[in-house]
Amino acid sequence: MRFFTALFTLLTVTLLSFSAAAQGVTTSSIYGQLTDAGTGEPLIGATVQALHTPSGTTYGNVTDEKGFFRLPGLRVGGPYTISATYIGYDPVVQDQVFLQLGQAFQFSVELGAGSVNLGEVTVVSSRSDVFDGNRTGQETTISEEQIDALPTVNRNIADYARLNPLAKIEEGDGFAIQIAGQNNRFNSIYIDGAVNNDAFGLSGSGTNGGQTGVSPISIDAVEQFTVAVAPFDVRQSGFAGGSISAVTRSGTNNLEGSAYYFFRNDGLTRDAGFTNEEGFEFDPIAEFSAKTYGARLGGPIVKDKVFFFVNAELQRDETPQPFSIANYQGRSSASDIEDLSSFIQNTYGYDPGSYDDNTAYLNSDKLLGKLDFNISDVHKLSVRHSYVFAENLEARNSGSRSINFINGSEFFLSKTNSSAVELNSLFSNSANNLTIGYTTVRDDRDPLGPDFPTLRLQDGDNGRIELGAERFSTANLLNQDIFTIKNDYSIYAGRHNILVGANLEYFKAGNLFIRENFGSYQYFDNDSLTGVQQFLAGAPASQFDRSYSQVDNVTGDESAAIATIKQTLIGFYVQDEFQVNEQLRLTGGLRVDVPVWPNDVPENRQFNEETIPLLEGAGYDLEGARTGQFIKSSILFSPRIGFNYDVLGNKTLQLRGGIGIFTSRVPLVWPGGAYNNYGFNVGGVRLRNEVTFNPDVNSQPPGDINLSNPDPSGQIDLFAENFKLPQTTKVNLAVDYKLPHNFILTVEGLYTKFNNYVRYQSLNLNPANIARLTGSPDNRVYYTSSSALDRTYTGIYLGTNTDKGYSWNFSAVLQKPFLNGFVGTLGYSYGDSYTLFDGTSSQNSSQWRSYYNPEGRNNEGPVQRSAFAAGHRLFGSATYSFEGTENTKQTFSVFMNGDVRGAYTYVVGSSNRDFVNDFGFDFNEVAYIPADASEINLVEDRNGNSPAAQYAALDAFIESDPYLSENRGQFAERNSNWSPFKTIFDARFLQDFYIETGKGHRNTLQFSLDVFNLNNLLNKEWGQLNSLGFGTYSLVNLDDISDEGVPTYTVNREILNGVQPDEIFADNLDDSGLRSSRWTMQLGVRYIFK
Repeated sequence: MRFFTALFTLLTVTLLSFSAAAQGVTTSSIYGQLTDAGTGEPLIGATVQALHTPSGTTYGNVTDEKGFFRLPGLRVGGPYTISATYIGYDPVVQDQVFLQLGQAFQFSVELGAGSVNLGEVTVVSSRSDVFDGNRTGQETTISEEQIDALPTVNRNIADYARLNPLAKIEEGDGFAIQIAGQNNRFNSIYIDGAVNNDAFGLSGSGTNGGQTGVSPISIDAVEQFTVAVAPFDVRQSGFAGGSISAVTRSGTNNLEGSAYYFFRNDGLTRDAGFTNEEGFEFDPIAEFSAKTYGARLGGPIVKDKVFFFVNAELQRDETPQPFSIANYQGRSSASDIEDLSSFIQNTYGYDPGSYDDNTAYLNSDKLLGKLDFNISDVHKLSVRHSYVFAENLEARNSGSRSINFINGSEFFLSKTNSSAVELNSLFSNSANNLTIGYTTVRDDRDPLGPDFPTLRLQDGDNGRIELGAERFSTANLLNQDIFTIKNDYSIYAGRHNILVGANLEYFKAGNLFIRENFGSYQYFDNDSLTGVQQFLAGAPASQFDRSYSQVDNVTGDESAAIATIKQTLIGFYVQDEFQVNEQLRLTGGLRVDVPVWPNDVPENRQFNEETIPLLEGAGYDLEGARTGQFIKSSILFSPRIGFNYDVLGNKTLQLRGGIGIFTSRVPLVWPGGAYNNYGFNVGGVRLRNEVTFNPDVNSQPPGDINLSNPDPSGQIDLFAENFKLPQTTKVNLAVDYKLPHNFILTVEGLYTKFNNYVRYQSLNLNPANIARLTGSPDNRVYYTSSSALDRTYTGIYLGTNTDKGYSWNFSAVLQKPFLNGFVGTLGYSYGDSYTLFDGTSSQNSSQWRSYYNPEGRNNEGPVQRSAFAAGHRLFGSATYSFEGTENTKQTFSVFMNGDVRGAYTYVVGSSNRDFVNDFGFDFNEVAYIPADASEINLVEDRNGNSPAAQYAALDAFIESDPYLSENRGQFAERNSNWSPFKTIFDARFLQDFYIETGKGHRNTLQFSLDVFNLNNLLNKEWGQLNSLGFGTYSLVNLDDISDEGVPTYTVNREILNGVQPDEIFADNLDDSGLRSSRWTMQLGVRYIFK
């Protein structure tokens, strides 16, 4: 009901203001002032016309009483021919104008006797959008030429988003895009102005279907991208990081298209096994192939009036993940692991599969169709639909600290249908834009292989073996529906462009998520046996976990325990773009966003009536949270002001910037936990040292449950009654300077402060039973098994807001716009981010557990470096094209990216337990850095190393690390150290052969060669990428905590073996995936006809 009320309200506003606008950038514009060349007086009623030459599309308007005109809603690209005419004056014409996505091109000219045709005088400047009066904050436009020329192995959005100085790409589900040091879930993705976010928030890429690794659109269907970090235009919202907008190609009056094929395999990859200088052993790569087939076609249906564009693409990718057992640091040998596999097969009839070279694969089918209508000189309409199907085997790969069997992988199916309609209307003194979008996403995540419980076996301090069902895939479905309508109405009044707009976004997500539904058995090391040995001996599991459906007790995807969450976001905004004079342009506006949450969350009366008084009696403030009641609607204000100042009046020195508030969406999976975890939908059980292994997934504890009158169980997720969406204040200042030889230097700074962010508390911890360690200065808080206030529930978690957290970013970019076949960019950036909670997980319980604070996770400590902090980055790209002979052309391009692969934290590992009352070894406690041997209680380790020998090794390691040596006697800070800086080069070579058709047209046969990690091709020791799992490195391992709270430790085995701080990455090389430590080539052929 609330949705329809909100929709009616929006439509009413729409009708009253004529209509509406998109938040995603889809078009360009031309503006300016016409004056008399002799007197300087404005020309009133002069005609300005812009002709999009390829399609014959015409945009026109007349100047107002001050000589100003505006042509909004223009197709991107070109070329355009712009003309200005006035009775009694000679016309002025400028041709070969190319418009970038979101660009406002200035066409201010003087008319009089003797005016000349401008011709191609300013062709170069018209291709660059740097000196654009509409530009205020940090943003990057990626042109069609860059899309065609630069190397891309994935053919996805991330390959081009990295051209923004503040973007950082991390490998994950389709590659996570982090912008300006913010959470990758806090970006907005738009295609043709319509929202294409993974609204539920599970994919690293942030795109629909992104959990499979598939791109939401074929790159061949995209004409241009923009990546905007701080646009002070109130139309753009829904992000704290950045906004990524793509506009698709359109047909023209020419029938043109392309068919293409790209291929790579094991013969085009470094295959030979070798051991590098640091001792890491590279295994030969198994056979694989990756193929992409596609075609695009566009043209006229009715000349100058109706156009079509279609694109189809098939992707069949295999990705090897080689592994050498020689790199494994656990206690089991290759023969031990084979014995374990044989034991499971012979005893339980389950084959866990291979572990040493598990190949992942991704199959996808993409189809896109688009129609463009020039209805009249006033109205232009676009209609687009796209379909994406993907199936992905995300094969579990083994590493130096873990052995993972292939049948413990996840198999993922995804289908996305997305439609968008855009209407642009241009009147005499106003303009209107309307975008409507509707998207459905259907995701199904399953465990690979036969149904079998999850086994997680500790294998020494530095090893783990996992097999059986992937524990988060046992019952996992997600259906999303997204409807958007976004409106803009602009009124042009002399130097003012007054905008009134509104938008509505409606999200509906139905999620079935029952983690560890097949049962999860964990076996930890004890003083005499490893977890592997205990399992083989038939001992009870150290810990057993299982979640189950309280609705029907059905195991797997057939369960009816689906939780549905809905949200409506309503936005209203007003803005004035004020052209103060020819040099200064100000943009000021106010945006109001209202998130509407339906109050249909199920109620747990037992919790409300019995548990809440218990929690409040223990001193917890629930901030109005309770089951059966959800987040109240709130009004969020986002004022913004931006400026652009052409200092010298000749577009050679530009000062720009602004300040404003940005409201981000929140991943619905976080508040969605209140629908899934309220005590009567998904129950849970945790048993320690009680349950022996049972292979039958349908006969796991707790057994039969009373479905007609079930007992409350499982986890409770709550959100504060007045919880607000994330909001940030951004301050941006930049200078653009045109140097000799047409070089452009841009220096830019950005500061971001969180106004509202998310934090978590665990309310089921009894403050009276929370203890501190004793016996040394390491007196951190720890939790024991007696800490629970209400044992009915496995956990009770509360999400609230915090205003702590900030980031800052600096960039300097030197670019050479296109000239004589060459275009290039070279840049440097640095960024740092500080937060309380990073929001790296999809589960609220994990959000709390991953917070580092020696004073206890429920205490709001000081902000520390975020996992999304950017660090140093050096990047560049260059493309050079030249005609070889009369019928050939060659293009060389290179992309360079040098950065740190995140930061890392020195932590406490675990021999058989950790500080949280969930056992396991999740490395979520920062290490204490002892000033001397008296500040740490070491005991003899399993290999007989004495405390004195261990401390000597630890002391040497601490002294070799600048951070550790300077912070003795303190707790290590989160993400205190940066990972090694690595620089990777990718390259592309294009060879074009022109084919004359005899009809005045010239087609092109193009061959391409892409090389990824060119460094490694030149030298096998170069281009090697390092990273630490979960961004942590353990100084010591917790051995035990006495009844008096005195901890004992052993030193990390690597440190005992003499590893130094600059060597800890040696055994943690990335030897899997596309961006790995091995070079890869890709061959391609394309036929282009026009």
